[in-house]
Amino acid sequence: MRDAAEDQSVSVSMPASAPAPASATATAASSPPAAADRRLCHRLLLELLVFVVLLIPICVYEFAVDPVRRGFFCDDESISYPFRDNTITPVMLGLIVGLLPILLFVLVEYVRHLRAGQISTTVDLLGWRLSTWYVELARQTTYFGFGMLLTFDATEVGKYTIGRLRPHFLAVCQPQLTDGSLCSDPANLHRYVENYECAGEGYSIEDVRQARLSFPSGHSSLVFYAMVYVAVYLQRKLTWRGSKLSRHFVQFVLIMLAWYTALSRVMDNWHHWSDVLAGSLLGVAGALITVRYIARLFDLPFDGGVGAILGGGLRRENTAATLQEEVCPSTPPPYSANSSYNDDQYCTKV
Repeated sequence: MRDAAEDQSVSVSMPASAPAPASATATAASSPPAAADRRLCHRLLLELLVFVVLLIPICVYEFAVDPVRRGFFCDDESISYPFRDNTITPVMLGLIVGLLPILLFVLVEYVRHLRAGQISTTVDLLGWRLSTWYVELARQTTYFGFGMLLTFDATEVGKYTIGRLRPHFLAVCQPQLTDGSLCSDPANLHRYVENYECAGEGYSIEDVRQARLSFPSGHSSLVFYAMVYVAVYLQRKLTWRGSKLSRHFVQFVLIMLAWYTALSRVMDNWHHWSDVLAGSLLGVAGALITVRYIARLFDLPFDGGVGAILGGGLRRENTAATLQEEVCPSTPPPYSANSSYNDDQYCTKV
């Protein structure tokens, strides 16, 4: 058996009352927890439904919607760049915006609860006894994932509504005009083309489709959302007692990872600079809105600030005890016209 000191699970003591029938006692004891569990279950199901609803537009756009078909000039140099592979592949992006934040959440929540001596504290949740740091980890992960889906949805709406051509569009599409001529023909150099078909020799159908999804940059919006969110999360929840600059160095590394990912999209000819700028701003806005109004990280007490330094260095005195023990014995009654208070009465008034 575990000692009582080791088991720090939260328990509620009920006040003593008159004896009641066994059936009534059982109903009263089981009804409030059952009602609370039902409310919690309904809340979890509703939030799960919200996640499903947010996933539906992403699936519809990716598998059932064709981006807007835009025209172009055959001599447009901004869409005449060669095709290059991704420096940051979609798999790498998933690891950066998904796995890395989760690992940091696990580390920070475990360390915070360990320092507070609450690592063994448990709470009853739907009939399961879970550690409180598990619950807090799940809560932060849920908020993070919710904001990620919002940012992803906003990015998809922009991509499929604008249908901007990528810098390597001509190299991938290899457009053929309705009259059978090509953009490379001298007669079509300054021609604005709206009706065309993509030959796409050497490229897949998905490559041709992706060549019309330039604005905004999805890599930039997702990576800036994830890295800015984690940077603010570390600022509000992590206190590195061994070093003042270590936390800020980690935050700098995260932001530089997002910055390099965004720059690689221009370097690889997958996006115009304005696509990357719009995607980055979208991700930053999504992260700040999520941490401020959804996760409410700014409502947490700030660790390691001036208040903590002053609070740890100055000793607080008991004012009442100081007045009673030191001021009253040696201080005469207050000055007044009639001097009606004696020493004992003065101390009582104080």
